[in-house]
Amino acid sequence: MTSAEKEQFMASADNGSEKASKSRPDGNRVIPKDMLCGLGPCKPIAIQFCARMGIFVGAYSLCGLMTSVLSMYISSQITTIEKQYGLSSSQSGLLLSCNDIGFLLTTLLASYFARKVHIPRVLWLTVVVYGIAGIICSMAYFVSRDFVFEQAEHLSQILTARNASNNANYSVAQSVPSRQYPMCNRHHQTADVFSLPRNGSTCDVHGAETSFGVGEPNRYTHLAMAFIAVGMILQGLAKAPRYPFITTYVDDNVNKKNTAMYMGIISGVGIFGPAIAFSVGGLFSRHYVTLQDVPITPRHPAWIGAWWLGFVVFGLISIVISFPLLLFPRKLRPRPRGQKALKSDSGSTFQRAILDFLKCLFRLISNSVYMPLNASTCILLFAVAGMIAFGAKYLETQFFIPAWKANILLGMMNIVAASAGTIVGGLVVTKRKLSPVACTKMLLSVGCLSLVQVALGFVFGCGNADIVGFNTKSVDGATNGTCAESCGCDNNTYFPVCGADGSNYRSPCHAGCASYEGMSFGACTCSGGAASPGLCETTCGMLYPYLVNNVIGAFLGTLGMMPGFIVMLRSVSEGDKSMAVGFSSLMSTICGWFLGPIVFGKLIDTACVIWSASCSGKGACALYDNIDIRIKMHSYQLVPKAIAILLQVFVFIKARKKTDWSLTHDDAEAADREEGDVAEAMIDQQMDTYHPSSWKPDPIYKQVSNPSS
Repeated sequence: MTSAEKEQFMASADNGSEKASKSRPDGNRVIPKDMLCGLGPCKPIAIQFCARMGIFVGAYSLCGLMTSVLSMYISSQITTIEKQYGLSSSQSGLLLSCNDIGFLLTTLLASYFARKVHIPRVLWLTVVVYGIAGIICSMAYFVSRDFVFEQAEHLSQILTARNASNNANYSVAQSVPSRQYPMCNRHHQTADVFSLPRNGSTCDVHGAETSFGVGEPNRYTHLAMAFIAVGMILQGLAKAPRYPFITTYVDDNVNKKNTAMYMGIISGVGIFGPAIAFSVGGLFSRHYVTLQDVPITPRHPAWIGAWWLGFVVFGLISIVISFPLLLFPRKLRPRPRGQKALKSDSGSTFQRAILDFLKCLFRLISNSVYMPLNASTCILLFAVAGMIAFGAKYLETQFFIPAWKANILLGMMNIVAASAGTIVGGLVVTKRKLSPVACTKMLLSVGCLSLVQVALGFVFGCGNADIVGFNTKSVDGATNGTCAESCGCDNNTYFPVCGADGSNYRSPCHAGCASYEGMSFGACTCSGGAASPGLCETTCGMLYPYLVNNVIGAFLGTLGMMPGFIVMLRSVSEGDKSMAVGFSSLMSTICGWFLGPIVFGKLIDTACVIWSASCSGKGACALYDNIDIRIKMHSYQLVPKAIAILLQVFVFIKARKKTDWSLTHDDAEAADREEGDVAEAMIDQQMDTYHPSSWKPDPIYKQVSNPSS
């Protein structure tokens, strides 16, 4: 292209920036400036083929995927963070809800101004803030790095010293004075005491002391919570504009009948976020928190995985891949005829804006279809939020598996089910051209099947672990094990081991172990001669039936997303659309995403039977009542789902009588034909066959008549 042609192109763009329908004297339509790809004055001809919804959806889907990963990643590491900083489930639930505190601060304003800003550029900013927020969360590790390395050093030092003591009569107590390691000392010889670091001095401890201080509060607990809370609040601030902005941008720039398909693609790709978060989180959990080689395995009670690594990796990736969003235009097609242009902020008073805002809010609240549907969504998300927040923790405790395995299993489950459900739901709505009433029928059907699936969760579970020295008797019939009575065991210490006889013991002392040999304990007179750290692997065979049931549940839960979205979108007027999406997000956040983790965290804490504790106070739960936590968890899901179905029945009744839907598929197709789909098709065809050397600006719009003529 010659320089003269470039000048002609840019001049035509500048002249057409006021109205999309403006024509030149020769009858050819010009390209509006706000429909050109680029940044500022730099709008190269070579990238204009990107000004189409398919490419935008592809670019944003990748960004949405990374933000989804960052949102869910903390849930995959919640038990690890609890162990490192001694947090209860109530505290960790509050940290998870900090994400929604930031969201609540800005969501309504973001929704109201959706059509008054450059949406792609705001979306770019939100993705960058997401990345920065992830890096801030990882700072909790870096500020406590010295303490973490001290723990790792003590771990290596003690195990090395113990091996040396087997040959040289060496006392670890001489080098690391602190509380006794829970080993059997029948003769109470000081030289046989195996010691560990302690968080404080002698005090009254209301709970069980644990090996290496894992699960107990430490001097960095409050600082770490502050960093994670700030990072999560920033995530919430960045999350607020995403849903209303992307919905408005897609629905304004495509045929109405294709909105569900494009939103289904974006949501379907985003659903892979939890799968990636849990899968990669599982891999990171297999590395020790300091990334050093330590002489223990992930099944060891003192193991802490590299939880911080994912925040850094995904945060940096989010920042890098966000920049293409900067280049997309403000809109991808001219404003439909009859749709009023928005006045600039300078032309309207603040009082008028507030009045319009309140009127819009009143219309939404008084909408007999929108509000009950919104309420049912909030109630469902209340259950879903708690399940997502503590799903990995439930798998770990219920089926006695390590954190990395629980995360990978959850990741695989999401890849198979949740993504498929979202995409299938979008395709069914689009291909079958379901009306809003048909969508409510689909919602009810899916809800009833989901109710049955949740009820099956009461069946698929394991019983409590039998632990000698805690809840079961030893072979000789004594509750605390007379075999170990002469060892001087402390029942305020909890360091579970699996004996060679296949039984669990509260500590190496309760197993009668007198030495530590490599990765296991030796000379264990009460447990068949040896024992290994951690509880024994369970013989319960319910893990995989439970996972299959959850795969079905995840599929059903996401299958209803697109039908529900379409009913919500079509039940309000075009002018209230972005506000409706924002208000729905606000209520879902308050009643679902915010309250869910907090309430469920407190519920989980009530099922704890052994707490980690130190002089600094009560820390993380070391052992749960499996039966109690299973009943509470599935009741927590079952009751809200039943209430949500009743509300959906009410929505269906009202939807059958409603006649003022914003746009049906047939209406949308007629409107799109009236607005000139032929012109858009011609533009797409020209762009598909574009070659820089032969490109001419005028023929793109040649022979397209002015709609006003």
